[in-house]
Amino acid sequence: MTISLRRGRLFASLAVAGVLLSGCGSGPSQVGAAAIVGDQRIPVSEVQSWFSEVLAKEPELKPQLRQQGQYDELGRTLAGQLVRAELVEQAARENGLTASEQQINDMINQWGGPQATEGKIFTPENLHEMARTEVLVTELGRRYFDGLAVTFDFTQATTRAEADRKAHQMAQGDAAVRDLIAADAKAGVPAAAGQQLRAVDSPKLAASTPLFSAEPGTVLAFEPEPNSGQWLVALVRERRAAPTPNPAGGADDQTLQGVGSFLLGATADRVGVTLSPRYGVWDPIGLQAAPNEDETTGFRIEPHSRGA
Repeated sequence: MTISLRRGRLFASLAVAGVLLSGCGSGPSQVGAAAIVGDQRIPVSEVQSWFSEVLAKEPELKPQLRQQGQYDELGRTLAGQLVRAELVEQAARENGLTASEQQINDMINQWGGPQATEGKIFTPENLHEMARTEVLVTELGRRYFDGLAVTFDFTQATTRAEADRKAHQMAQGDAAVRDLIAADAKAGVPAAAGQQLRAVDSPKLAASTPLFSAEPGTVLAFEPEPNSGQWLVALVRERRAAPTPNPAGGADDQTLQGVGSFLLGATADRVGVTLSPRYGVWDPIGLQAAPNEDETTGFRIEPHSRGA
């Protein structure tokens, strides 16, 4: 999986609860921090260094960014990727995951080899580390894929505003969930309770949904297909994420990488992510930096925020 720079528009193909930085607290210093991930501080200087490396290898990009006012977008993308990399490091330590040099070299070769950095945000300076990160993401997916299962209640929405409203209604408690599902089902909207899903039964879906990363009691709202106008609003009732010492290998590496990417959401929820407002807000569904709350890829309401 790579990240590319397109003329006129930057986009991240790596699939990544924003809160404003404040000056208080006993955790890592937030002064000069691009982000805080758990107890780890990512300094703004690290984002700026990567930014300079990208512009140095893509000299034609600088006037394009200036003309189109997209300096902020590049910085936001890089900050989001550094947060993601730190989440991967923490998840790897917790699960005892490692990446061999052979696996890292294989990943680099999949991207086109050491020289294939043109048009990408990775640079010769960080190519090895980015490849290592993606190997670890794949191994995270491999570790849990066979044992992932979720039970959830759901309904659907056709607009962001409707999805937001229904997600907050679901977060009010079980009675509100029952009322919402009953009303939507009566109106012909697909809605039901107690739906069960296993990753091994739906590998493609497992690689493209955050459902498997959410703790019981979490409400999620997102578009299964981006920009489709079809939103899934779901309350996770039960979740099983059993590590498999000897995975059966029933999914390819691309699928496992997608599963591992979404599993980072569980790490983000547990340790907490604080993004500096200079880079926007943290998108808890896309696991990346977004310009503002209205441009995240969805909503995630944690159990402690729900009604009784």
